[in-house]
Amino acid sequence: MHHTDKVEIMGCPCYCFESEEAAFLQVQDIIMAKNGGYSVAINAEKVMLYERNEKFRDIIANSVLPSPDGAGAVLGMKLLHKKKSIKLDLPRLILKIADANKLRLFVLGAQEEVNATASENIRKLFPNINIVARRNGFFKEDKEIADLVAQFQPDIVIMALGSPKQENLAAYLKAFAPSAFFVGCGGALDILAGKVERAPAFYINNNLEWFYRLASQPSRIKRQKVLPVFFFKLMFTVMKKKLKLQ
Repeated sequence: MHHTDKVEIMGCPCYCFESEEAAFLQVQDIIMAKNGGYSVAINAEKVMLYERNEKFRDIIANSVLPSPDGAGAVLGMKLLHKKKSIKLDLPRLILKIADANKLRLFVLGAQEEVNATASENIRKLFPNINIVARRNGFFKEDKEIADLVAQFQPDIVIMALGSPKQENLAAYLKAFAPSAFFVGCGGALDILAGKVERAPAFYINNNLEWFYRLASQPSRIKRQKVLPVFFFKLMFTVMKKKLKLQ
């Protein structure tokens, strides 16, 4: 079993991955152990939710893979723990792992056309993946998805339902496929379907993907309002930690 440090960002747990290779080995170990569970993508918004929302705090605490998903998580680990971590593109990493191990995949979420096109492109890009089921993100009852998960028993379920809906659903669904790994994939299906372009490498490498997304989709400004609050609380926490060490 490969080991990667897990630290806390203002109480919120998050794995620290120094490279994609290290992440691949750690995440592959988690999936291939067949113990099931789900991931949560940790960013500034999730850290703030962890602080103020008891239900979501429990969901993050019970996640087997809280992974660094945004500049806030990367910055928090650097300032609080002097840890250097990459921002992990978990959906793409998961597909690489599924392809390498010939795993069974359930593609859940997004509009029907996006889901169908993304699934077809996954088959082309990752030919060893067995897509056993797919379903768009428009359903009335969670039980409908639970029945599909129970029927097909996938190794991995990727979920493009938006947060926190996908994390809440993953926590519910894991009982119906105890060995399956559930992954929230955000806008990954839109990218795989060719509906949305991936952020250029410059923005990704400099932890500015949030800025690129905001410029491309100004409607995201409501979600980005949490960033200055997060940054202020992070600086306050860093100062408190320094004073305690003196």
